[in-house]
Amino acid sequence: MSIQSLVAGGAERFFVNLANGLAERHEVTCHLPLKRLGDPAVTRALSPDLRVHEQSWFTPLTYRIFYKLSLMLRHRLPAFDPEGVLHATTLRALHRRHRFDVVNTHLMPAARQACAAFEQVRLPVTKTDHGDTSHPDLSQDGVIFRRLDALICPAASNMERAQALSFSSRCRIMCIPHGHSVSEDVSVLPAFEGVTFGMVARGVEDKGWCEAVAAARMVRERTGRALRLVLVGDGPALKRLREQTRSEPWVVHAGHQQDAAAWIRGFDVGLLPSCLAEESLPLSVMEYLLCGRPVIATAVGGIPEMTGEAGLRVPLAANGRADVEALARAMMEMMDSGRREWLAARVPQAAAAFDLGRCVAAYEELFGELVRLSA
Repeated sequence: MSIQSLVAGGAERFFVNLANGLAERHEVTCHLPLKRLGDPAVTRALSPDLRVHEQSWFTPLTYRIFYKLSLMLRHRLPAFDPEGVLHATTLRALHRRHRFDVVNTHLMPAARQACAAFEQVRLPVTKTDHGDTSHPDLSQDGVIFRRLDALICPAASNMERAQALSFSSRCRIMCIPHGHSVSEDVSVLPAFEGVTFGMVARGVEDKGWCEAVAAARMVRERTGRALRLVLVGDGPALKRLREQTRSEPWVVHAGHQQDAAAWIRGFDVGLLPSCLAEESLPLSVMEYLLCGRPVIATAVGGIPEMTGEAGLRVPLAANGRADVEALARAMMEMMDSGRREWLAARVPQAAAAFDLGRCVAAYEELFGELVRLSA
């Protein structure tokens, strides 16, 4: 399995979940060239049963220098990619040592490197899509479209986009929803007499942090009822929002939390007013459902497939962002305890699709079939 690094993102967390699950019954080698540039908490979650390979002779500083020099060279000489050559050479060496049966890659750089490394080798190469296959640079990633044996999509919306791309006729495009697991039933949030809406995501504008706060303000003004909004995450958008809500104690800024589930269990409702059309299966929505919480989210990417009857969906406005008025109406609907309970009763059915054991078994079945075909 290969991925560039393990930063604190949904793709990286799923990589760890899948690798750990496969390692229970198989020998798994993880190619993590930039492991030391990743999030320490994410890398610590890797199972000790995994064989993990990184470019240990690079320091974070020297790798950044090498990466920038490689970009400069590729800008002047597009066919020359020192970084790609290094990682492809490493992958071939790992294959000679461990005799892979199948290669699974995550995110475009790792897929490009593996396809280049094994372009002339009879070895199944697969890619797990995380929405990053939406708008690839075909001139740069042509080797992926020539070489890939299977593209594994987490949602039907990803499959539809992928089927319009120029993959070879032998490349299987299929859907296996991401699997995930959450911590035990504990909450770190103090008790609250009103309704707690919460949001967990990366701290970027397009996840809809500002829209969540604006809608919550409307609900407070229109209902006069106690409402708490808990924001879990870190990044530029949240740093600005923290300053803007300094005089509003009902907005709780929790910062980045490794165990998001311990906070989600204190929510009454989970929010994700994202405007990212390439959303696949957002980890935050998955965690809301696995923690038994109904969801309010925008109808983008794979989110409608995820929530089903376990949540409310809001449209995008004319400006391309979450419709704040519609979001406020959905939140006011959730202020009714009977409505929340009705939706919460349907959460287990929606959450069952993201069982990690089911996900790992589906990957095992696909990999076994590809190995038999390659033989």
